[in-house]
Amino acid sequence: MKKMVMVAMMALMSFATAVGQDIYSNSTSVVNINSEWEHVTLSGVTDGSLIAMLDCFNKKWPTWMVTYALKTMRKGQHLERFGEGLPTVFYEPQNGWVDVAAQPMGTEFMHVCYWKRTNGHRLLAIYLGKPIDPSIHFVCFYDYSPQKHTLTPEPHIIDGYQTTEDTKFYYDLPREGKNLIISEFGPRGHVRHTFKWDGMKPVYSKSEFIEDIGDGEHCDEDEDN
Repeated sequence: MKKMVMVAMMALMSFATAVGQDIYSNSTSVVNINSEWEHVTLSGVTDGSLIAMLDCFNKKWPTWMVTYALKTMRKGQHLERFGEGLPTVFYEPQNGWVDVAAQPMGTEFMHVCYWKRTNGHRLLAIYLGKPIDPSIHFVCFYDYSPQKHTLTPEPHIIDGYQTTEDTKFYYDLPREGKNLIISEFGPRGHVRHTFKWDGMKPVYSKSEFIEDIGDGEHCDEDEDN
């Protein structure tokens, strides 16, 4: 009996591992997206909803992250845990915000939000990252035009705040409010940069040096809320 239980447990673990690997098999590498997104205008966006904008992005660069986000969003659910080895999706339609927390920790992740611009357009921000192999963090900014039904890249919004060899930048997209916070970790220590929304884009406001408790390492893991 014990042998049968052990065999069943091993089979279940193997299945979970296979499922976990499956979700990455046809997913576009974040490295490729980082090198391509700012050169491509996306067309055929049906409307300015977060679902429509992400769906258009996913048609160009299919990823497991956006795919799982869209599954949850289309169901109208605010929280969906897909199971062992699979992601958890947090969706807040009233704030125009969605988060995909990877399982297991240490793999790719995604945070998304959008702002309503004073000219009737929308500014979409898609934060993609991977803590290791390789470590990469970047934000794709797009202007959504309701007249043209396009997403046009705006790569210069956070010029000077991209990760370099000795300095890393992490981006806190607003889940509440409108400010963008960028955390810098490098030779200067931990510096928090605040960008305030001016109606069209986040604009630099101030920088603060933060005294970290402990080793000062930035945690890439997403915490469940």
